[in-house]
Amino acid sequence: MKKWWLLPALAIVLAACGNNEESQPKEEEEIAKDTIESEEESVTSPDSEIAPEDEPEDHSASSASDLSGYEESAVLGEHMPIDKLTSHVETDNPGKRIILFENGRGEKVYKSIFIKHDRFLKIIDLKDDQLLYKDKL
Repeated sequence: MKKWWLLPALAIVLAACGNNEESQPKEEEEIAKDTIESEEESVTSPDSEIAPEDEPEDHSASSASDLSGYEESAVLGEHMPIDKLTSHVETDNPGKRIILFENGRGEKVYKSIFIKHDRFLKIIDLKDDQLLYKDKL
């Protein structure tokens, strides 16, 4: 008796599944046409080729006078010869600031990491791989 009830239920489920398959290819074809049209439009527009990618704004070269605006500048001046180095701000976001210092030959010599929330500073000598300063300001 249970078998007779199961057979019509399965027939209904299979019939319902069969109807969806017929409508899906039509939708996929429409999507494919829309995609092809939008790709053709983007290829023909010269503005997309000319527009430069966004450059990270944090990579900037600066001198010792530019560093005076930073909280950690006094400590940096005590532990390394800032006047002989060029600084590049690698990261400056609300949480931390990373500055790389290069000598005249373009070699990266020092790195400073300043955690703004904790006012914590690390100064690393990259040539000797030595920690010069590690403390709160």
